[in-house]
Amino acid sequence: MQSKYSIKDLEHLSGIKAHTIRAWESRYGLIEPFRTETNIRYYVDEHLRKILNTSVLVQSGVKISKIAQMTDEEISQAVMNSGNYESNYSSYINSLKIAMLDFDEYAFDSIVSRCIVRFGADKALLEVVGPFIKELGVLWQINGIKVSHEHFASNLLRLKLFALIEQNMSSKPVEGRESYILYLPAGELHELSLLYLYYQLVVSGSRVVYLGQSVPIEYLGEVSQKTGIKNFISIFTTKPHLDDIESYLIKIDDCFPNMGVKFLFSGQQLHGVDMSMISSNVLIFSGVEDLKKAI
Repeated sequence: MQSKYSIKDLEHLSGIKAHTIRAWESRYGLIEPFRTETNIRYYVDEHLRKILNTSVLVQSGVKISKIAQMTDEEISQAVMNSGNYESNYSSYINSLKIAMLDFDEYAFDSIVSRCIVRFGADKALLEVVGPFIKELGVLWQINGIKVSHEHFASNLLRLKLFALIEQNMSSKPVEGRESYILYLPAGELHELSLLYLYYQLVVSGSRVVYLGQSVPIEYLGEVSQKTGIKNFISIFTTKPHLDDIESYLIKIDDCFPNMGVKFLFSGQQLHGVDMSMISSNVLIFSGVEDLKKAI
């Protein structure tokens, strides 16, 4: 059974503006939407694939007039060839989206593996997996994809990131490097960004204690005392609720009085937080890449 999409869904999934998609329809006949009995336009999986592939070719410099004259097979082949250019990472990102929408775990895993082989793990994570994770979060929050899609992609990427982390844990931490405790706040389950930072820290030679999902703040003090680690990193994607952010940040001072700890936070839930209420031991970063640079 094929999924049905509105033109806004296509815009969110492809990054192509709705008015551009309409122009591609009317001027070039790129796709032809279906219509409901009440004459409302809708799109299906084949339309989405074509728009995703077309966006890759347009970014590669192919004119839309030429793309409109190509068969679906020719378009797919051209997209595959566009991946031969190292700077064209969007072809891999869009391929991941298609594999996710089809629930094709073999294709999804193969695409990630190809990126790692072609670009190396660091660049593959930075240029392909990282942007895909960011888009995945946005699409999930605006209902551009279903929860099942988000879980499918997240779990496969989670396995891949753990495998990369394990490959780099054979060597001991570098003397003099900072150590970190990584965790997600209570109720928070979206750990891909945190795993990405886990990988970066392990590669750089830091010691990492990874606590993972949904950790109540009351448990962190014992971990810090047992390990001697005073640096904490967390990502707030959906939790705590916006109304609870202030009390959470205040609770840090209550749980860690005069302990010299440092908390490095990022995530959607922290956007727009009043910085005046944050104590000096809490640093908030606008994005995961900014946090990564700081560590």
